[in-house]
Amino acid sequence: MALALRPLHHRHLLRLLPRPTSLSTSAPPPSPRELLRIERILHNPGAAAQTTQPQEHQRAAADRLRLLLHSTGGLTDAESTSLLRRLPGTHTHPRLGRLLQELAGLRLPGGEIKAALASDLDGLLSMDPGEPSRLLEFLAELRGRKAVKDQILAHGTLRAAVAARRRVELLHARGLTRHDALRVLAAEPRALLYSLEDVERKVEFLVSTMGFEVRWLVQYPEFLGVNLDKWIIPRHNVVEHLKSVGGLGDPVEMKHYVRLSRRRFYNMFVKPYPECEKIFGGLVREREEMVRQGHPTGLWKLFKPVKHERTQEDLENMKLLVGSLR
Repeated sequence: MALALRPLHHRHLLRLLPRPTSLSTSAPPPSPRELLRIERILHNPGAAAQTTQPQEHQRAAADRLRLLLHSTGGLTDAESTSLLRRLPGTHTHPRLGRLLQELAGLRLPGGEIKAALASDLDGLLSMDPGEPSRLLEFLAELRGRKAVKDQILAHGTLRAAVAARRRVELLHARGLTRHDALRVLAAEPRALLYSLEDVERKVEFLVSTMGFEVRWLVQYPEFLGVNLDKWIIPRHNVVEHLKSVGGLGDPVEMKHYVRLSRRRFYNMFVKPYPECEKIFGGLVREREEMVRQGHPTGLWKLFKPVKHERTQEDLENMKLLVGSLR
């Protein structure tokens, strides 16, 4: 009986479909999938209303995030809406809500969260809950010269934390663990003062041009704290020239690039080979001779006191003065 009624049921559904117009008399019949969809709608009229529930849930989650952004960062409704539109597909994620709650609990100075959002929105909101607290603790325990630390924290601790995370992720992408990357930054805080592009350029030069592995940064973090163009590249060019002419007996290690002073590197690698002086960055020997020379020859004569002739009258006046003192 059920098998006999099934064709009748399909014919009943066919009557519900709009009939083709005279211009489309050769339209194909509806597919079985379309028939099942119509049957589902007829038997469950509330299905269309249920589709609005996820939208209402997303709207409520977005409202909660706006309140958190207002209470945490001091953003207006318009600024919060604009910010959430820049994060498609992520504004309803519960991770962002937990992150904002953590930032609110850090009790940062007013306006610092808003400034961090304005400077690096993706860098701040891409953090996992717990990362801001750990990075702020890392910055509080940072050692080094006070001038360097003050310059790192000049724009706020939260922006410094975002900058530190950017560099940690960069070093992690090049092969270091995040723990080792934090060790490198702790040993060489000057790496936080260089831009992210400069740090990436240094790592690329270390690996691709110099042929060292990135793990050497853990032992010699000073590489990220010196100027690449003024410190590393001239030394590398000298070493490459000496390799080409067979002037190196022992292999050059990483310490020769970062831990030797300029004078010591000059005396060891440049001074025995005069052609390396221009490669190293100028005629250093002539500069040193000019510094040692000091004043030009004969200049001491200008500082000789002027002699005045003594007359008989001057002698008598001096005798009278000495006699009056007795």
